[in-house]
Order: sequence, then C-alpha cells, then structure tokens
Amino acid sequence: MSRPDEIAGEPIKSIQIGPLTRMAYGTGGIAGGVISAGLSMFVLLYYSRVLGVSAGLVGTVLAIALCFDALSDPLVGYASDKFRSRWGRRHPFMYFAILPVSLLVYLLWNPPLELLDSHGLYIYLLCVVVSLRLLLTAFEVPSTALNPELSNDYDERTQLANYRVCAGWAASTMLALLLYGYWLRDTPEYPDGLLNVAGYEQLGLASAIIVLVAMLVCSIGLHSRIPSFKQPAEKHYWTVRGTLRGLIKAYSEPTLVPLLAASVLIAIAFSTSGATQVYTFSYFWELNSAEISGLMMAWGVGVVLGFVVTPLVSRGRDKRRVVIVMLAILALEEICFPGLRIVGMFPPTDSVLYYPLIFLLTIIQMAFYLVVVAMLASMMADVAEIRELASGEREEGTIYSAQMLTLKTGSALGVWIAGFVLELVAFPTAVEAIAVAPETAHNLVLTLILVYLAIYPIALVCIWRIRVSRASHRINLEQLQLGHPVSRD
Repeated sequence: MSRPDEIAGEPIKSIQIGPLTRMAYGTGGIAGGVISAGLSMFVLLYYSRVLGVSAGLVGTVLAIALCFDALSDPLVGYASDKFRSRWGRRHPFMYFAILPVSLLVYLLWNPPLELLDSHGLYIYLLCVVVSLRLLLTAFEVPSTALNPELSNDYDERTQLANYRVCAGWAASTMLALLLYGYWLRDTPEYPDGLLNVAGYEQLGLASAIIVLVAMLVCSIGLHSRIPSFKQPAEKHYWTVRGTLRGLIKAYSEPTLVPLLAASVLIAIAFSTSGATQVYTFSYFWELNSAEISGLMMAWGVGVVLGFVVTPLVSRGRDKRRVVIVMLAILALEEICFPGLRIVGMFPPTDSVLYYPLIFLLTIIQMAFYLVVVAMLASMMADVAEIRELASGEREEGTIYSAQMLTLKTGSALGVWIAGFVLELVAFPTAVEAIAVAPETAHNLVLTLILVYLAIYPIALVCIWRIRVSRASHRINLEQLQLGHPVSRD
C-alpha cells in the first residue's frame, strides 16, 4: 500500500493499490517487451543474416514504421485522454488491440518464404511491422498511461514502473533463452544454429501466445479500477487545430523535453547494442550457441536483480540522481570492457575467467539498464501533475504517447544504426555465405564504441537538466489538492 505524504501538516490523499493491481499493470509490459525485443534484437539477424534481406533495408523498414508512429502515438494518446465511455478512457483502446496485435506478431516471424524473394520479403516486413506498430500503440499508450492514475505516491509510481519494465524483460529474456538454447541450438543439420529458419518460426508462435495472454490479463485485471479513474470533460470538440494545439503545448512542457531527449538517446544506445549483440557474442567474444544461451540466463538474473535493486536505490532519493549514477556505470561497462579485449587486456578465451566475466558483465548491464528505464518511466508519471497544473486537465495519454514515441524512435534508430554499422564494416550476409574474419568483428565493436561515446555523454547532460524531484512532486500534489492550479497554457 502506498503511504500518504504530508505537507505542512496536511495529509495528501493517497490512492491505495495492492499487489494484484501492481501485477496486472506490470503484466501489460510483457506484450511491448516481447515485441520490442524481437524487433530490436532478432529481426535484423533473421531477415538479414538468415533470409538474405539487406541489413540496411531492414533498418529502413523500422525507420519507415517510425514515421507512422510519429502520427499514431500522439493521436492515440490524446484521444485516450478525451475519450468517454462506460469502460473509461483507456480500456476500449486496450481491448481493441489484443487480437490483431497477437496475429501480427505471429506473421512477423512466419513469412510465406515459398512465395517471396528478397524484395518481396522487404515489402512483407514493411507491411507487417507498420501494422504491428500502429496497433500496438492502441494498447501500449493507454495502458502505460494508467500509472499516474493508479497511484499518486512518488515511490509507488517507481514500483509500478519497475513491475512493468521487469515483466517485459523477464518474458523477452525467457524467449531469448529458448531461442538460443533450444530453437537455434547447433545441430548436425545446422552447425550454426542461428541460421535455422524453423527456430524463428517457433519463436513467432510462442511470442504471439504470450502477447495475447499478457494483454488480456492486464486489461481484465485493471478493469475493476475503472470507476476510480478520472473522466475527461463532459464535451470535447474534436478539431484538427485544437488537437495539434493540445499536443504542442503538452510536448513543449519544459520538464518533459529533457526527459524525452534522455529517453530516446538511452533507447538508441541499448537498441544498437541489442541489435548487434548476437554478432558480438558469436564473432567478437567467440561464443557458441550454448554459451550465448547461458548469457540469456545472465539476463534473467539481471532482470531479478534490477527488480530488487530499483526500489532499494530509489527509496528516499531523487530519481534523477539515481539515473545519473546508474547510467554512468552502464556506459563505462558498454565501452571499457570490449575496448579492453580489442587492445589485448581482457582475459584470453582459454582463461577460466573469460566466460564467467562476460556472464557477470551481462548481469550488470541488464540490471542497471532496467533501473534506469524504470526510473525514467516513473519520472514520466510525475509530469502528469505538472501538466494538470498547467492545463487544468489530466493528460497522461498524451504524456505517455511521447514516451512511447521516444522508445520506438530509439529502438528503430538503434536498429538502423546497427544495420548501417554492419554494412560499414562489410559484415557478410547469408547471400555471401562466407566466414567472418576476426578483423571484421573487431571493426564492428570499435565502431559501436564510437557510437556509445557520442550518445551516453549527451544523455547524461539531458538527465542533469531534468527538474523533477521528490520535493517538487509534493508541492504539485499540494497545489492540486488545495485547488490552486498555476495555468501556463
């Protein structure tokens, strides 16, 4: 239960929630986590290395889908803020998306290969990804926007974000473990198990089922909370000019701008790392499928560690400072240890420390990333009161549509950068069917290090400029409770 804060001796009315509500909200993250992990980590490998589509074209597909997201995310968020129904503002959108999203997840990994050449696969991928992104928005934005409505407590919001982020990564980690350890394991028929088409098809079926169940559990699990959610004004007149004006005012909120900038930069860095990870694991770190599968277990340990650590490091502290420390450590880990191997200062492959050290670094990377993402999502929830003070209306959907758009932007740009880097270092595709030279793998990692050196320092500067604190959050709640909005719109 969230505890009431007190300001000037007056208790703030705290919205109480229980563990089942946290779990239902968190389960919603599984759908987006599974889909985003597949798009950012495995689509490039599958359609390029396995099916022979140009890596640059695969990255371009996600960039094109992002153009559609740039329209759909804000519109869905804004619409869910203003929508009135007996099922509240958010749930009609959530229920609408469940079946089509699940079907499209299956189709993404099961293209009709016998009917399509590489050009046809590119068109097919484009159609499926654009449709999937658009429909996922109808679930992701409204369901994520329920965080500030479920609780107004500074720390409880971090818990809610923590449940959602870790649930998504736990599910995607389990799928990755099955993918590397079972579906893509090395066999006599496929000495390089990463080239086994059937494994990706099985991934598609499992992903579709998981996404379907997760979206149902989240939507139904939070249905009973609908009466406690705020309703929009009795009448809203829908005009293009009014919608654009509302979106511009919300997105230009001074507190929101650096938060969004930091989020997109972090997403770009992690997506670039994720999209190239199978390449670096296999050809730079020289790990086989069984060893890569073991690293998926390290991811699982990292998810559990991140879930436990997040409330511990955030309790009683400002979220911004926690993010700065965690992100700085994550950046050093991403840059320094691969660099040490390039210059010959990392333990050799035959050392007893070699694989355990990689295992440990993978745990740290996942745990720290989850802490950062959960804290940023929690800070996004705190912007809800800032916007309510400015506009007099609840705009969680619009705020979280910006977050969803930044995450998708980061994911798409990360995969696009990964595809560009692979082509820059002339990494071979399935069409060329040649071995990967050690020099090529080293050039790949060196280029990635340069990318991280450009991204992480800027992200840290953006986070430093964010002005959301525990104290300011209490002041905002007090002003709202006392009915003293400070309208700036």
